Amino acid sequence: MNSFDVCIIGAGPAGLTMAMELANQGLNIIIVESGDESNLSSAQRLSDAEILTPTSHEVMQDAVRRGLGGTSALWGGRCVPLDPIDFESRNGIDGSGWPIEANELDLYYKRACEILGAGEPSFTVNACTSLTSVDTLLSANFDNNDTIITNQLERWSRSPNVWKSFKKIITSHTNIKIQPKHTCVGFRHSQINTPVTDILLKRTDITNSGSITIKTKFYVIACGGIESTRLILNSINDPLGLKLSNPQLVGRYYMGHPSGKIADIELSGDPKKTLYGFEYDSSVYVRRRITFNINTLRKENLLNIAFWFDNPPIADWRHGSGMLSAAYLSLTAPLLGKFLAPTAVRKRVAGLYGKQRLHHLMNCITNPFSTIGFCVKFFWQRYIAKPRIPGFFTYSPKNRYALHYHAEQSPNWNSTITLSNELDALGMNRAKISLKWSQKDIESIIKAHRLLDANLQNNNIGRLVYRIADEKLYDSIEEQAVDGFHQIGTLRMSEDEFTGVTDSYGRLWGTSNVFVASSAIFPTSGQANPTLTMIAFVVRQAEYIANIFHNKDCHE
Repeated sequence: MNSFDVCIIGAGPAGLTMAMELANQGLNIIIVESGDESNLSSAQRLSDAEILTPTSHEVMQDAVRRGLGGTSALWGGRCVPLDPIDFESRNGIDGSGWPIEANELDLYYKRACEILGAGEPSFTVNACTSLTSVDTLLSANFDNNDTIITNQLERWSRSPNVWKSFKKIITSHTNIKIQPKHTCVGFRHSQINTPVTDILLKRTDITNSGSITIKTKFYVIACGGIESTRLILNSINDPLGLKLSNPQLVGRYYMGHPSGKIADIELSGDPKKTLYGFEYDSSVYVRRRITFNINTLRKENLLNIAFWFDNPPIADWRHGSGMLSAAYLSLTAPLLGKFLAPTAVRKRVAGLYGKQRLHHLMNCITNPFSTIGFCVKFFWQRYIAKPRIPGFFTYSPKNRYALHYHAEQSPNWNSTITLSNELDALGMNRAKISLKWSQKDIESIIKAHRLLDANLQNNNIGRLVYRIADEKLYDSIEEQAVDGFHQIGTLRMSEDEFTGVTDSYGRLWGTSNVFVASSAIFPTSGQANPTLTMIAFVVRQAEYIANIFHNKDCHE
């Protein structure tokens, strides 16, 4: 147990990436993981938390997965980089600004895309050499202008479960050992600004098991945003545990992404020429997004936000679509639904119309041929074809689509992860979660819709049709804003030890050899989900750790 160079705590996407990158540099790696290949119930229960804001945060059993591959077992596969403005210190957004610039990660997106199975790191339409629709607009007149950008892309992983993708490579690598069913419960750290000497493990599946000690040169905490924060908070409370430079910042500024739908987009062009769904770039599915250009974000003091076309709420049988009703009936079926999608997705699908199954069945009967054709085609594309299609979209002959938004949350001191008085089975305090949206978060979303609507109308592109009365927009956005999947900000990076928890490489201020590989170190959340940027950052971290190992005293 003491013959390794690096101990990585957690075998999710970040931990497995770190292990592969360092092992390929010649370092000997041990990965400690609470779970195993199965959904080990004793491991999963360790993530249970006291959630003070249940209307804004998912329960942990739906938000995370402890085991080999981590939460990539639940991940849909969307890959989007953060935007350059996300790294800036912005007026009106307290706590914004990263200790690195966006271009410092550019070199690492190619490798991140390789790891996540997302093809080339091409995130604009004109950068994709094999995109057949490269010269096609999103819709008539719907092109970049002085306010909006329409040619940005999200890419979708061919194989979202990282453990399934790399199991053979990792288990056969001579420099990697995996220690499943063991949970890190503490650190041994004598004084501030010195190396952590040991970590303590306990068996996950054995009650009252004794502690095991591991000594390595470096330690990487890669067990998700909430669990990484909880582990550090527990250790800070241990007299023999971590001594950090700024412990009062640990767990502050917890962020996610408010998202939902408050409007439809009605386009003025030919419906048959609208690019409403997925496109194919080489061996990867991609989808276009609508965003604001950087000058508009600055001028209007907007938080970052992205939009895309979507289906109407499939739970509402009044859409009249047999295809959408077939999807609803399948996803909400007690046995079949578990096979088709994660629990959190199925809960959202059920929506407010969970007892209207007869109406949905009538939609299917009324449109039998299109319904059967859709089911056969989607089953093939989703479960047999490679790569699998990430989801489905239905054509609108009226050229009207639901408009989905995915928005940035501003850093908020009062949005926190702290410790509960309740102990888990291994004797550690559970997390206490309070995810709070600010007035700025909600109002920025409303303002963004207003700006988009004005731009659509002024350029003869179309218009927005709101689903909700003006006076109810704020409440609707707040009601739809539920996260817990994107765990950002609680171990934020900073230029110095006085304003953050980790340095620009994710090393804990106050230690010389403990790194955090997680989106918890991101100072701001941006409009993009964090997975791709996190993996690019981990590749950069691994390069840094390997350089120290090979060229310097590892305790510098």
